[in-house]
Amino acid sequence: MERLRKLNDFLCFVLTKVCLVMVLLFTCVVIFQVLARNYILVSVPWTDEVALILFVWSVFLGAAVALRKRMHYIVDLFPPSCKRVNGFLDLLSSFLVLGVVLVLLYGGSVFAHMGLARRFSSILVTQSWLFVSMPVAAFCMLLFSVENIAKDFARFKNALRKGDA
Repeated sequence: MERLRKLNDFLCFVLTKVCLVMVLLFTCVVIFQVLARNYILVSVPWTDEVALILFVWSVFLGAAVALRKRMHYIVDLFPPSCKRVNGFLDLLSSFLVLGVVLVLLYGGSVFAHMGLARRFSSILVTQSWLFVSMPVAAFCMLLFSVENIAKDFARFKNALRKGDA
């Protein structure tokens, strides 16, 4: 499990930096698009498609980072003193997230394959460049989910052993 944690630490670090670069590039492309359209009075059609690709990639990779850091929304149904119940619910939610990740991995792969047959109109690359962000992010989420499930299971087992409420 220590190897997985170190791999996930490195992967999360890389994803965070890639997301930062993508958001900066996205911002520059959109600013260029606005300036070109409003001040130079020139239409630059490739900016829409490049901005879309950068945005989608940053969203999916950012979601993977958020999953690793457990920065998603959490609803506390029971007070912190109910460690067994909360531990069970955390474990259950981690398994549910794993299910969603597997669907994203499969569905994203299907979309990426379908995107090979379609091209963007102005940048002349296949739409797979857009859709492959889903399975790539889902694979990272899969690794992060395995680590989260292991942590949740250890926490739940510990709560059962201690006899906490």
